[in-house]
Amino acid sequence: MKFRWNYNETEDLPIFEQIIENRQIDDTFLFSDFNDIPSYSLLKDIEKATTRILDALTKNQKIMIYGHDDVDGVSATYILFDFLGKIGFQNHFYYIPNRLLENHGFSVSLMQKLLQDNYDLLVTVDGGISEFSNIENLNELGIDVIITDHHLVPDITPDAFAIVNPKQPDCKFPDKMLAGVTVSYFLVKAIAAKLDFEIDENYLFWVAVGTIADKVPMLGVNRLIVKEVIDRWFLFDDPALLALKPYIVTNPGYEQRIGSLKYIARLLSNGRQPFGEHQALNFLLAPKSEKEIIIKNLVREQRDYDARINQVSELLEDVEIDNGNCIVYFDENDRIEVNLMGFAASQLSSKYKIPSVILKKRDGVISGEARATKGFCLIKAFGYCKEVLIQFGGHSRAAGFTTKQENLNVFIALFNAYCDKKKDTIKFYQKLSIDAVFSIDQIDMFYDYLQTEYHLLQPFGQGNRNPTFLLKNYCPEKDWHKFKLKDSKNKLEFNKTYDILFKFKSMNFYLVDYKEVEN
Repeated sequence: MKFRWNYNETEDLPIFEQIIENRQIDDTFLFSDFNDIPSYSLLKDIEKATTRILDALTKNQKIMIYGHDDVDGVSATYILFDFLGKIGFQNHFYYIPNRLLENHGFSVSLMQKLLQDNYDLLVTVDGGISEFSNIENLNELGIDVIITDHHLVPDITPDAFAIVNPKQPDCKFPDKMLAGVTVSYFLVKAIAAKLDFEIDENYLFWVAVGTIADKVPMLGVNRLIVKEVIDRWFLFDDPALLALKPYIVTNPGYEQRIGSLKYIARLLSNGRQPFGEHQALNFLLAPKSEKEIIIKNLVREQRDYDARINQVSELLEDVEIDNGNCIVYFDENDRIEVNLMGFAASQLSSKYKIPSVILKKRDGVISGEARATKGFCLIKAFGYCKEVLIQFGGHSRAAGFTTKQENLNVFIALFNAYCDKKKDTIKFYQKLSIDAVFSIDQIDMFYDYLQTEYHLLQPFGQGNRNPTFLLKNYCPEKDWHKFKLKDSKNKLEFNKTYDILFKFKSMNFYLVDYKEVEN
């Protein structure tokens, strides 16, 4: 038993009723649909952003779309870029920074490109809310900036022409946790409404992909969008999706569709190139005849990535935990790539349920990626350390930063000090919340739940996690034929009795934690 178990003794209730009661789920969660999504007009500055973009279209001004270097940013860039082309505009371009070559924020090469090629308007998607000095410089040069973003908003915002971000304190849109691609999608819908133009319904599919990839809470608008895509699965006919069909499950069931969305998100996370190009974005935009070649390259990259992921997992096996948090430093020559730092931090944070930071030296600067568990805000932690940081940004539980080599030890000391202040909170969340409890002689009740109510809770994600179940009095020797755990080898002795925690996913039962029952 690794963690504290938190649960209510409600074995007398059916499985689904236990979950509903323990999570305090109401009918709105279960029965809301796509039509219940609030109007995009509630987003602050969306009218202002729409008017400026329409003015640029009318005057044939040169537009740069700047997207974040992840699947959320790529899909957000694609939707806006493709839409402008579909309405007949041709003077727009994109730039996706390569995180393996460029640090966080507007890069030098982007700024040079904007100036040298005489751009009139920069539209950011999935980023830009922390770009103070660069936006000030662009304003002085007569280049307007529209920020569309979903990251945490600083106390003072950049002096952009318009900022569309639901996290702004005075933004009236009720759901503050949208993905960046959803903000881009709403902007496209606003422009299309002004033009009385019907947008491509396939965009919604890529909104779901970006939402899944960015791991925003699977609640509210995010959940309704992903659920709508899963329910309408066979109605989408996007050429890129058709090109992907050989690589995803054909005629999939509900859970397989979610798996396909996740796999597509993984594929589109590949394809980074220099000078603002991105192969995944090229795949989405390319003519049908060229998509097959590009997707083969992305699949090849993903296979290589999976192999590197395994190497990183091996590197993390001997990491020692101290002070209720984990900081791991890699030098320039160590076998971990910058784009795997977030994965490494997530692995450690999930395994030990503590804030985890991965540091790597690159070109004389220290880049950091951090992940945290519930109750711990990385943005506040980095704010505590800001005197030695070059910049930082992200979400409360997933964020990144850069610092100078000479400030590394001071950062570590400050971060450790902040974690020490929050040690009670960290310890409090080092627990496993159990959604339903039943014994082995009630196993039929659980299988009834899988056949009836299981899909009502999906899709799962942050804020709506895949349920954890407590199965009491399970003896592998006697009960293996009733309930077969996957990958429990060498954990449970065959002839002993256990209370076990497990999850059900991909049609299998996975062991989470266990304790022996004393006779």
